[in-house]
Amino acid sequence: MQEVVARRAHESDVTIELIREEVEDLLHSRYAAELGDPAAVAALLPSRSTFYLRMKESGLADALARPTRARAALASTPPLLHGGREAVLRPGQVTQVDTTPLRILARGDDGRPTATEMTALIDVANHSMCALMITPSRPQDAESGRPGQATRAIDLTLMLAQAFAPWPVMPGWDPLSAAAASSLPFGALRAADERFTEATAARPVIRPELIVYDQGSPYVSEHFTEVCDQLRIARRPARKKTPTDKPLAENFFTTLAHRFSQHVRHGWQGRSHKKRGRGIDRMPLYTIAELQQMAQEWVALEYQQTPDAGLRDPFRSHVVLSPNDMYAVQVARSGYRPMPLSPAQSRFFLLPRWVTPGKGGFMINYRTYQPVAQDAGHYREVLLRGGSKLSGRGDKWGCRFNPYRPERVWLYDHMADTWVTCDFRLRHLLNDPWTADMWQEHAEQHRAAGGSEQDEEAIALSLAQRDRRRRSRRPPPKRTGAEPPFQGLDLETEQPSHDPYAGLEEFDLSTLRPRPALPISPMAPPSAPALAALPAAGRAARAGADGEQEGGQTPHPLAALFVPADGTGGPPDASAPETPTEAHEVVEAELLDDLDSGADDDDSYEDGEDVIDVWEEHTSGGMGP
Repeated sequence: MQEVVARRAHESDVTIELIREEVEDLLHSRYAAELGDPAAVAALLPSRSTFYLRMKESGLADALARPTRARAALASTPPLLHGGREAVLRPGQVTQVDTTPLRILARGDDGRPTATEMTALIDVANHSMCALMITPSRPQDAESGRPGQATRAIDLTLMLAQAFAPWPVMPGWDPLSAAAASSLPFGALRAADERFTEATAARPVIRPELIVYDQGSPYVSEHFTEVCDQLRIARRPARKKTPTDKPLAENFFTTLAHRFSQHVRHGWQGRSHKKRGRGIDRMPLYTIAELQQMAQEWVALEYQQTPDAGLRDPFRSHVVLSPNDMYAVQVARSGYRPMPLSPAQSRFFLLPRWVTPGKGGFMINYRTYQPVAQDAGHYREVLLRGGSKLSGRGDKWGCRFNPYRPERVWLYDHMADTWVTCDFRLRHLLNDPWTADMWQEHAEQHRAAGGSEQDEEAIALSLAQRDRRRRSRRPPPKRTGAEPPFQGLDLETEQPSHDPYAGLEEFDLSTLRPRPALPISPMAPPSAPALAALPAAGRAARAGADGEQEGGQTPHPLAALFVPADGTGGPPDASAPETPTEAHEVVEAELLDDLDSGADDDDSYEDGEDVIDVWEEHTSGGMGP
């Protein structure tokens, strides 16, 4: 069909019926010798209605309707790279990515309405949404000189990281948005990948092998190229001003506007300026993070589970499938192998910087970073090595940081293939969320006031006072108050903390025995026979030094602590309850066992004389009360 339409490109316009006749003649001339029967050749052609439908879906019908010059220019265009239109049979074989304005106003970091952009990554095989990212967008302010903001390379890499992990079902989502309630093969996926739980959203995990992208500056940046090479993802640029090279991504934004954006009543601007409602900027707008969660819920609940006319059952062509249904058919044939990214691998998604480590740390955008306590030894090893010994880098080492969370960075030791965690030196001053854009904004204000951008303490205090004023002032009269800054998407870059109780068997509390209590009541002190078992030399020395009491018994060393309240120094009241002799004998036996068992320790006493000497010192006040 494409070949016949290309032949007719330089001729006058023809109808689709004539194209169908020429396609049938071409089949007879090429496959008559192989098939033998002309009827078998005619059976290769679809029905008339299906032929018209395929001409329309492939865009050939629109090409026939164009002027002759346009048809000739289209026919003379060289084919796409990698063979042009390839057959896509498995998930992730070919994906398409594109960025477009979302036409939804959101609440910015300063509490003012801001425009938004969306970047989407779509799989060609089953039309599934692999990942999406919503970012703020604003033009450059000519009066104040404030730079503009749009989708950057770090936003693309954070979006790409979504494709390697399942989405969690957030609180408040519809229960039907869970993978367990969808047509995905949830049982098989959970058996193959432990990350699939009951709280997983109904969106498949698809690892892209080839990405078709436009030639925007973020897509051709060095950082995005490096991340794709690190993940072994091939890239193919689309031709300029040729949206048909990535039709699924272009069509998705139309679907998004019809089925999602217009239902976001607070902030929806309409498809054009003429159709925009009144008072959009005065509405209680959503934040960027809230729009991100709403879009992810819509993808899992509606987009992935709605039948798509371009997806058909390979065994029953009249059955229309949803993206999740088509993924279930394809994954049963191609299989699924989980490829979770470790925190060390996820750090390669962050922005790279080349720094020179020193004794006081290193600087990124005039912010000083120093190693954390547990990595201080590793940092000293890096300093002792001198330079990185990388060609063209001199003494500089690679470092990764997230501009949305710049309070922590990671220094990469390429010799040991490990990371050194470093924190911002003045992190304790900034308790509220902050970003690199906010730091740059306050640095420019400090420079305009006569300061220097290198004065990080003054900039940090200015940034801290801004958040403090925002919390302490009265709420603004408008309903769009200041909100925490846009923090991007969460990326697992921190190592999980070690559990000290991991691997221990469960303890049965019913087997726990109480320790015997000692008689410590002042009304029932231990009796003198507790010293009768001591060596005779010890008793003689004690008797010669202090004398004996009446009855030939040696006074107890702690007897001075139990003086009656009347100060007479006599024995306690006879009416007080006394401890039975049998109980004293049990306690005495345990004390003697403790003395015998502690004879091997360094701090234990060797004989009873040392015990008596310690008690004498205690009773005489040498050790204090």
